Amino acid sequence: MQPTQRIALAVITVCLLATLRVASASEFVPANLVVPEGYEVEVVAASPLVEHPTFATFDESGRLFVCENAGVNMSAAELEESLPNSIRMLVDSDGDGRFDKHTVFADKMTFPMGGAWHNGALYVASPPNIWRLADTTGDGVADDRKILVSGFGYTGNAASIHGCVNGPDGRIYWCDGFHGHEIKDDAGAVQSERFGSYLFSCLPNGSDLRLHAGGGMDNPVEVDFTDTGEMLGTVNILRTRPRVDALVHWLYGGAYPHRERVRQELKTTGEFLGPIHDFGHVAVSGTMRVRNSVGQPEWQNSFLATFFNIGKVVRLQLQREGASFNVVQREFLSSPSPEFHPTDIVEDADGSLLVVDTGGWFYRGCPTSQFAKPDVLGAIYRIRLKEAAVVADPRGMQILWDDLPDDKLVELLGDSRFVVRQRAIAACAARSPGVIPLLASKAEEGELRTAQNSLWALTQIVGSAASESETRHAAWAAIVAALQHSLPDMRQTACRSLATYPNSKVLEELLPLLQDHRPEVRRECATAIGRLGDSAAVAALLDALEQAVDRTEEHSLIYALIEINDPPTTRRGLQQASPRVQQGSLIALDQMDAGDLQVEEVMPLALTRDANLQRAAAEIFLEHPEWQPQAAQLLGPLLQRSKGMPLEHATTQRLLAQFVEQPQVRALVGRHLNDPALSASTRSLILHALAARQKIDFDPSWQAPLARMLEEREAATLPLAIEAIAAMDTAAFDSQLQDLSMDPSLPILLRVTLAQTLSGNASTLTKEAFELLVQEWTAGTYAASLEAAQRLGTASLSKAQKLELLPHFRTASPDSLRALLSPYARVDDAVQAGVYLDAIGSARSLTLIPPHEFSDMIKAYPVEALPQANAILQKIQQAEANKLVKLDRYLSLLAAGNAERGKKLFWDEKSRCGACHQIGKQGIAVGPDLTTIGANRSPQALLESVVFPSATIVRDYEPYAVALTDGRVLSGVIVRETTEEIFLQQQTGALERIARNDIEEMQASLTSIMPAGLDATWSGEELADLVAYLKQQQTAAPSTP
Repeated sequence: MQPTQRIALAVITVCLLATLRVASASEFVPANLVVPEGYEVEVVAASPLVEHPTFATFDESGRLFVCENAGVNMSAAELEESLPNSIRMLVDSDGDGRFDKHTVFADKMTFPMGGAWHNGALYVASPPNIWRLADTTGDGVADDRKILVSGFGYTGNAASIHGCVNGPDGRIYWCDGFHGHEIKDDAGAVQSERFGSYLFSCLPNGSDLRLHAGGGMDNPVEVDFTDTGEMLGTVNILRTRPRVDALVHWLYGGAYPHRERVRQELKTTGEFLGPIHDFGHVAVSGTMRVRNSVGQPEWQNSFLATFFNIGKVVRLQLQREGASFNVVQREFLSSPSPEFHPTDIVEDADGSLLVVDTGGWFYRGCPTSQFAKPDVLGAIYRIRLKEAAVVADPRGMQILWDDLPDDKLVELLGDSRFVVRQRAIAACAARSPGVIPLLASKAEEGELRTAQNSLWALTQIVGSAASESETRHAAWAAIVAALQHSLPDMRQTACRSLATYPNSKVLEELLPLLQDHRPEVRRECATAIGRLGDSAAVAALLDALEQAVDRTEEHSLIYALIEINDPPTTRRGLQQASPRVQQGSLIALDQMDAGDLQVEEVMPLALTRDANLQRAAAEIFLEHPEWQPQAAQLLGPLLQRSKGMPLEHATTQRLLAQFVEQPQVRALVGRHLNDPALSASTRSLILHALAARQKIDFDPSWQAPLARMLEEREAATLPLAIEAIAAMDTAAFDSQLQDLSMDPSLPILLRVTLAQTLSGNASTLTKEAFELLVQEWTAGTYAASLEAAQRLGTASLSKAQKLELLPHFRTASPDSLRALLSPYARVDDAVQAGVYLDAIGSARSLTLIPPHEFSDMIKAYPVEALPQANAILQKIQQAEANKLVKLDRYLSLLAAGNAERGKKLFWDEKSRCGACHQIGKQGIAVGPDLTTIGANRSPQALLESVVFPSATIVRDYEPYAVALTDGRVLSGVIVRETTEEIFLQQQTGALERIARNDIEEMQASLTSIMPAGLDATWSGEELADLVAYLKQQQTAAPSTP
């Protein structure tokens, strides 16, 4: 199977609502694990050593410390009262690779989730604390238990603190979930208090607490580091459009999605930063970077990640791209058992891998584990190459470390055994200052591995030495010298070291690296410069913005300006000719503590012709309510640009919708609507902006032009005018609307809109509106039928209306059936649920429903209905799996695809691809613009996107389901959200503005709004033709149907 197919399969998960498995409490049944050819699997720890392990880590001698859950799901209060969980220490006493002894290293823990062994102690995250646990007597029990950091919020659902992890700089790192924190020092003073999720570090003694990055993501789980010190990690629910679990390159000062309300406690450098790889909805858990790639060179620069929901371990191959990485996902380990839930993966010293399976106990807050199954026990498995070379003394236990001369110790920094290298770094750091000259020499002349590890040893010396000691300055000098190294990895590592422990005297040495030919070096250099806080660097940082290759590098440059906090010098960037420099300066001035940005500086930039700069200026304008009196002054010139670019129109429309209640803006709208020379595009912009609001005050100056639009009945304007009027708190147009609603010549869907507008309740359907929609759904054109189904699906239907629709399910199209599922998700009666399931199960399009969407529909069904629901779900799931076989067949047909035939298919009324996508100037931009899609997507990836649209949802087009208090359920893409409201773009193209107070529940959908089932209605040759046409779209040249 091709990699793209394997990746698609890995992100297709199903929330299977299963009945409780009955088994003996003492039973352990090994999972059936599927691994690549050449690997073998062995159980190395099971009951009674462990029963529900979650995370694990080794010490230098090979003892394995395992976070063990008691198999209970409890709230935070219950956990703190009962302290049911523990950490176990496992020992392999005979060296056969299987653990045979254990002690309870630490009992009475709340919920330990991860650990790192450092200098004779175990550092553990167990909310609300970060612990240091040490065994001072040698009996295998931690008798010295110290809280290093406290004050992390949690609820008991595992979305809390995870860790700890050793950083290459000698610091202890951990992640915190979205439950807020209030951290106090020993004197009781608050060190940090925030609501969002953050990544932290401190020195091993608990001092020097730092926040590295943060945002509104739900649950960062685990991090690891590249050789150059970049921090990458797994995170759950980074986005919710739909849910996206991801691998993230955590940048210093980075602000990440998805909850926008945390923006006020962050320093943002523009839009939220994103992931380097989307997993989809997998409930990603532990991760690690592979250190030992001997015998498998393709594993170099790879991370491994565990997927709790779907029982997988994947390999993530990193490749440099710009100032960050791209990722190629490869399958590694899977299991057909729905009870296999891997939570962590650990590399042993010999290069084998330990996979931690927690079993079936956990369900709290987990959407795909509806029942706790503590009887399903977990275990720890070893995965190894069958023909792997035997590694002699992999942990260096035969080395007499204390007796090694300094030169021999430094040589071990380049040892082939990664555990020996790690021990050598720590040992060198402990021998300062005597070893510093040798480390400096190796950093200058040694091969890369030795030289780089010399820098890390020097960094750890700096971190542990007294602030102004000779030792610290000597180590600093050696690190600074590496800034001139010929190897970019060394220059980057030196910058990372100086970013961790800034030296105020090295600015002159750092500045030239802002012009380095490698973007990752420039990025790390900017971070180091920002940490210095020296205004002398501002001019160089501004100049560097012009050459920033991507958002990653741009972030580091802007954040450095924010940290330096020098408004007068940064303001000079606003006067430069480069829009990129102006944008970076503008954002930095807005975000820095001493920033005093003035509205007079922002407005000219909001009127610029550069779309990115204009959007950034508009975003800043919107965040300053004190500038609202100037809104009309800004909007006036923007509305004059009747032929503006689409991005500019979107910015103008958003500004207008935000400020339309301002008297000056209302008057401005009236003048434009009454202007006989008003262009069609500006009229459309204004009407869309008015329709985006709810119950806006009616302005008398709008009445005449709107009445004229209703009277003229122009096809392109009439629906927009009606939608705008529907958003107004007025009865001024009721007579005209009533006359229009009685006109049978008008399109049925427009008559429904009129009926709902007149009723004053868009969520419920009158008898007439309901009958019209059913008529259009069952007998209208494809486009009209689908829109009717979507309107039915988003309405608050009565029980009688729901039952009336059921007989039509059997012949419903895949898209219509999918659109109509939402009203059937809320049912309390098992008999009624059975009636619904009978109708859905008989639908001819059943197997074309995306599995996630059906599982979302049935997740709250009565328990009595679940067997029938699961049988239907399994049928859908099996059909989805069968598509993989078809995809393999289609791949062989791609070479024969004909682009001209594919063009006809794309623009055909039946396929209606152009109803949601633009190519050139043709089509409608509901979904992604495909004008240049062929330039960056392979034919295989294009085919996968067509056949499995939900497996490759484009960023910013992820769908979301919103349940409203009036009973409606709307689906679409959230194009914008604030603390007060969200903006939902529906498949029909309609933009719905929804107040958060009207939202009962918001839920991510893993299903693209792009129609599924094209592989069932098109032949393989037609799919190949479509792919050929899409691949032909390489440039921005217009395409016409």
